[in-house]
Amino acid sequence: MDQPFSYNVTMTSELKNLLNDLSDKRNIDIKEIPLQGGLVVKRDPKTGLNYLSIKGNEAQGVSVIITSDKDIETLNKLADEFQKYPVSSQRFTAGLYALLEISGNLKREKDGFTFLTPNGVTYIPYDGDSSKAWEIDMPGSCYATARKCLAAENDCADISAWTKNLKGIKIYIQV
Repeated sequence: MDQPFSYNVTMTSELKNLLNDLSDKRNIDIKEIPLQGGLVVKRDPKTGLNYLSIKGNEAQGVSVIITSDKDIETLNKLADEFQKYPVSSQRFTAGLYALLEISGNLKREKDGFTFLTPNGVTYIPYDGDSSKAWEIDMPGSCYATARKCLAAENDCADISAWTKNLKGIKIYIQV
């Protein structure tokens, strides 16, 4: 789950106190510092975990904000759930799907996962049967529409629903 030029650090009480002391000494309100590059902090309603993402295109990258051992346990439990599916039996893959679900970019369907990527939408069946998988490449300007479709209470595994919702937009479908 590591990304180039980044490092995951657990926010221990010692680190939190150190940051608070430093901000007090420099008269900085950490909560008031704007995030650069359009980054936002959001909370996953299912797990309660906070995550950092790019506003308006969360599929470009997500970092879960771990502030306690309980957060680590929650993230690991979610990865364990995903590891039970044949298509994500590897721990790294299960962790990636967990991050996508936390950020609202993955929906578990009856027979597989539908998820948003930086370049489109992908469906992969739980059993990994590539003959049932599909992918739609679309411009980044369609991300908000795709995210609304994914959040809706419809069957996102049905490619025809996507082509209907993205009607009039130049997309490329790979089946």
